[in-house]
Amino acid sequence: MNIERLFCEIDDYIQCEHKNLDYGTSTPFHSHDGYELLLLLDGDINYYTEAEGLHLKYGNLVCIRPYDFHRREVLNGENYKRIVIHVRKSVLERLSSDKTDVTECFYRVPAGKINVLKLDEYEIIEYSMLAKRLSQELSSSEYGSDILAETYLKQILVMVNSHSKKSRKVRVNNIMPPLVADTISFIDRNITERFSLDDIADHLNYNGTYISRYFKRITGVTIQQYIINKRISLAKKYLNEGLPPCDACFMSGFNDYSNFSRTFTKFVGRSPIKYQSS
Repeated sequence: MNIERLFCEIDDYIQCEHKNLDYGTSTPFHSHDGYELLLLLDGDINYYTEAEGLHLKYGNLVCIRPYDFHRREVLNGENYKRIVIHVRKSVLERLSSDKTDVTECFYRVPAGKINVLKLDEYEIIEYSMLAKRLSQELSSSEYGSDILAETYLKQILVMVNSHSKKSRKVRVNNIMPPLVADTISFIDRNITERFSLDDIADHLNYNGTYISRYFKRITGVTIQQYIINKRISLAKKYLNEGLPPCDACFMSGFNDYSNFSRTFTKFVGRSPIKYQSS
């Protein structure tokens, strides 16, 4: 993963992968343009979002909404087995009905926090079986494979949302250091303004160099990398919602459209106008 481009577009409308440990023991803060479900099957990991850090255990299922930055940190050993499902927003909106909102499990907690579920052994087996069938149909070109894929995805989403509605919130200790959480909170509150590391340091009453080092140790990125990627992520969100590129520019914290267009093109590979039209 390119550490300077931390916004990851989902290649397909639906992705389902059974993964083992890959590309190192940890990832930097990054976000997606779709929803993510991650079921931990094996491993000892910490999982961070912008407002929370959790130690995950076998059977934990995390629900991450689009544009929320998150990262994983593998603590011990080489085992990190999980099932990861990515779904674009438009798909879940289409699969929802007036009676059943399949996005509900992603919004049971405030932005930046993690809705983490604890599946029992039977649920893990059922989820894994459905995910395997979903993956098989997504890679198939046989007649009806697209319909079958959506059928399995619907079953997974109904299962997860039913569990989320019925179960109490899993009690876990928040391991996100307050200094990092406060730094992210300051950045998010002031994302449309001009500010420097000195402003953050003055607000938090900490040495700027110490804040920078501590921030990178927990998030895997520098403060400046987080700020620029946060602004790009917001711009993409606004463009996807149909806002004019000029409005997306200023609402995401860029003060000059030329700089915004140049930076957006560098990070995304397309200009804001071409990105929105595509």
